[in-house]
Amino acid sequence: MVSQYAAGGNGHQSQRDSSSQTTEGQQMPELISSNSLGFLLVDVARLFRQEFERAVVEAGLSLTPGEIRALLYVWRFEGSRQAVLAERMGVEPMTMSAYLDRLESRDLVERRVDKNDRRAKVVTTTAAATAVFEEIRPLATAMYDRLVTGFSEEERDVVQQLLTRIRLNLTTDPQIVGEDPIIPAVGKGRSSETLYRTA
Repeated sequence: MVSQYAAGGNGHQSQRDSSSQTTEGQQMPELISSNSLGFLLVDVARLFRQEFERAVVEAGLSLTPGEIRALLYVWRFEGSRQAVLAERMGVEPMTMSAYLDRLESRDLVERRVDKNDRRAKVVTTTAAATAVFEEIRPLATAMYDRLVTGFSEEERDVVQQLLTRIRLNLTTDPQIVGEDPIIPAVGKGRSSETLYRTA
């Protein structure tokens, strides 16, 4: 008994230490890989957004990255209510409201009474928004080119198809899974250029 206390302090402590050593000596199974699909999707989305926002700032565009994202979401979900836009963009309603206030003051968006509920308003882009889309078109094109650097045309198509299927597994919302909206390019000789979703 004396030797037990001298060696381990007390019996219970000795048992705990032994149990701890056994656990520490074992190699814990790797439950989640840092390169799992979930992490990859989150990382790519985060990095893409960061790079796009950096490009907007460096280009000295007339709007902030947040305002541009808000404008793109209004365009993507044309005629949606403010609360819906906030949810789609992943921001608080008050944050979206502030973005829309600034965009409306520049005549880039318009709030209209919802024909289905006169107490609510829906948001649409205006003709003046076209100039902003033309400003960000070169940035969006450069970002896309960087995103698929080293990909063949076939690989680009496969990636897009697989991501589309993943999205369809997560939502059947027709506004999200419907056809991509496209903004035609403006100007002579640019009729084939388009601007896809960048937000």
